[in-house]
Amino acid sequence: MDLARCSLNSVTVKGSGFTQVADLAEKWGFGGVGLWRDVLEDLTAAATRLRQSGLRVSSVCRGGMFPQPTATLRRKTMDDNRVAVDQAHALDAECLYLVCGAAYGDLAGARRQVADGIAELEPYARAAGVRLAVEPMHPMMASSRSVITSLQEANDLVESIDSDLVGIGIDSYHVWWDAALPEQIARAGDKLFSVQLADWVTPIHGELSSRGMPGEGCIDMTGFVAECERAGYRGLVEVEVLSDRWWAETALVATEAAAEGLTRI
Repeated sequence: MDLARCSLNSVTVKGSGFTQVADLAEKWGFGGVGLWRDVLEDLTAAATRLRQSGLRVSSVCRGGMFPQPTATLRRKTMDDNRVAVDQAHALDAECLYLVCGAAYGDLAGARRQVADGIAELEPYARAAGVRLAVEPMHPMMASSRSVITSLQEANDLVESIDSDLVGIGIDSYHVWWDAALPEQIARAGDKLFSVQLADWVTPIHGELSSRGMPGEGCIDMTGFVAECERAGYRGLVEVEVLSDRWWAETALVATEAAAEGLTRI
């Protein structure tokens, strides 16, 4: 892949501040950056730096976490979601990722809270001009991060909300195993707001931090990107690798590995 069509996600070089992430993206010729909210300490300075460099913000991570056991926690979560929308707006981000939230003993109820929460957040996001990207996650994360565990579920949810600003953020790590993946990517079509890459490397030693750079594991990255492009996706492709192994390396080494993996796709 041409790195100008790719984006360096800040968590791939975890521990780096915003300026270092932007510097690394520029050094290697990435077209943009994906930003986790922990690096957004000074939005004004970040927005200025982005304008000067021409880097796009392919995504901000994250909003969501809608299922909560009490009304007080639900209100607190929605307040934080509005802050996340404001941050995405300030950076002219192409979408805000929604990690939808975990089950609290009632799986069906948690999924209803997800749908209700997105519907509640949508008018605020619309006023800010921010697109919301529902991220289906691997089923092993249903009890800790998201009850939306397949692209089919995410498509069903997005279609039920029926908003041009609510779509899909798809990560190869979470969905590669699904026999229905090609059909569901095609179904997402113009609601495919973001594409992220991380490889599946075994053995898994932690549900969050065992990922590999593109080409290190068993996922057909070339085929995955091609399916997304056939569905009409034309945005930046992010490399988002949560990995204890790569986090132990310097940010420069990790970025070089990410760039090399992408250029082999």
